[in-house]
Amino acid sequence: MEYRKLILRYLDGRVIQARVGFFENGTDPIVAMKTDGSTICVPLSELKAAFFVKDYEGNPSYQSLLDEENLRKKTSGAFVTLYFKDGEVLMGEVAENTDFSKGFFVQLLDPNDNNILVYVNPKSLKKPPQF
Repeated sequence: MEYRKLILRYLDGRVIQARVGFFENGTDPIVAMKTDGSTICVPLSELKAAFFVKDYEGNPSYQSLLDEENLRKKTSGAFVTLYFKDGEVLMGEVAENTDFSKGFFVQLLDPNDNNILVYVNPKSLKKPPQF
């Protein structure tokens, strides 16, 4: 099984670096392996989101491309804008039949962003996803 780098961002602000294999929309809890090799089992209700990343360091000064017009051109699915309660805004694409009542994936469209894919806790959103 291929493991991918994951950043778990909790609702209370904690951040944990981990690795995880594939899982599907609606997965709850998330079972992952911390960087020290120990297993962690996190209920989705405790998370803001799980960020699949290129690397753990990222680039804190990078301003993600939030040009909706250009991003819409890159999508083959349903374009969505997410407004989190903590003020973060993400734009990406979701599968056409996504159930937003449980955990769901958003693929980010900015190729320079460190985030590749985000698994979102819908309760961490300020309002329902905007299409």
